[in-house]
Amino acid sequence: MQKYSYQALTPDGKTIRGTMIANNDEELRQLVGKAGNTVVKFTKLASDTEGSKALPLKDVGNFCSQLGAILKAGLPLASALDMLYGKTESGVLKKSIGKIYEMVQKGNSLSDALAAQGKAYPALMLNMVKAGEMSGDLDVTLNKLSDHFAKEQKTANAVKAALRYPKMLAIITLAVVILMVSVVLPKLTSTMPAENLPGLTKALLGLSDFILDNFIFILIGVVFLIIVIPMIKSIEKVRYTLDKWKVTMPKIGKLMKMVYTARFARSLATLYEGGIQLIDAMQMCTAIVDNVYISEKMEDAIYRVKKGESISKAMASIDVFDPMLTSMIFVGEESGVLGDVLIRVADYFDEESDNATKALTSLLEPIMLIVMAGVIVLIILSILLPMFSSYDSIG
Repeated sequence: MQKYSYQALTPDGKTIRGTMIANNDEELRQLVGKAGNTVVKFTKLASDTEGSKALPLKDVGNFCSQLGAILKAGLPLASALDMLYGKTESGVLKKSIGKIYEMVQKGNSLSDALAAQGKAYPALMLNMVKAGEMSGDLDVTLNKLSDHFAKEQKTANAVKAALRYPKMLAIITLAVVILMVSVVLPKLTSTMPAENLPGLTKALLGLSDFILDNFIFILIGVVFLIIVIPMIKSIEKVRYTLDKWKVTMPKIGKLMKMVYTARFARSLATLYEGGIQLIDAMQMCTAIVDNVYISEKMEDAIYRVKKGESISKAMASIDVFDPMLTSMIFVGEESGVLGDVLIRVADYFDEESDNATKALTSLLEPIMLIVMAGVIVLIILSILLPMFSSYDSIG
């Protein structure tokens, strides 16, 4: 969405000026022309929300749920937004609702007002709201969006919870290694002759000396990596490779593919049920999945569909989702109830995504425990071996 400042001529020859939100230059001319006016010239304006961060899914879901409930009660949109603004406590969300209310008061549609907030609201929501405005079922659309974001939030929380334990184990392992190597090991071996120390102990003592002598530089290096790694991951080729690994790695790839399938199926079902044309919905889902490798493959599938190929056949050819998805889409196409099938398959894959997340956790936990145990065993051996050597020499 782009904000424009325009100058136009009315049917009676008068010059008018104004601002408007549109997807592109052609849409601007169409929107202004609906009132019989003709655009003379226009200028693209920088949005005051350009670069704004995306709102948390929880806040977006609550906004949709509450606004949908108020509209269903029969209140006008402007009054509903004013009421919602007064009830909202979150500072960022409250500020955003205030801006939306101001734009709606000036005659803009809700979808245009949402688009003017930069990245605050997901693209799926903008397109669904626009479709709801066109069909006259905005309250129903908002309630569907509320359900969608609630399930998205549930999936995101499940993934975070699954990765929390492995992260904790990694941090604990690192802390134990630093403590043992930097403090415990030097104290225990300080009274032992250096020439009698085993090679493993000498190696760890060398590591200890390196850490203590270069602690500041190591700390700076860690901070540097924290800053640089996200920048490296944002490079197009690097991100493409990483995203491809996520769905092609043995064992883990299969589980990650299930998570992506659930996200795609839910988004496609929500958009299709919201009145979005299927090809348009597929194009929107390529961005929602948040995997550039899958997005590239989806572009191939969309091209095949535009050429006349069935959706199920086109989806099966790219092999980035669980085969069950393409099978169910085929059933929906053949039976003529694709919308109902998409809803059912989305519910199925939501549950399968939870199971895949739990399986991913159960796969990572033993790996982390083995690594942690191996590191600790090495440290213990580096302490015990010189002690045994000392006992032997005494004997």
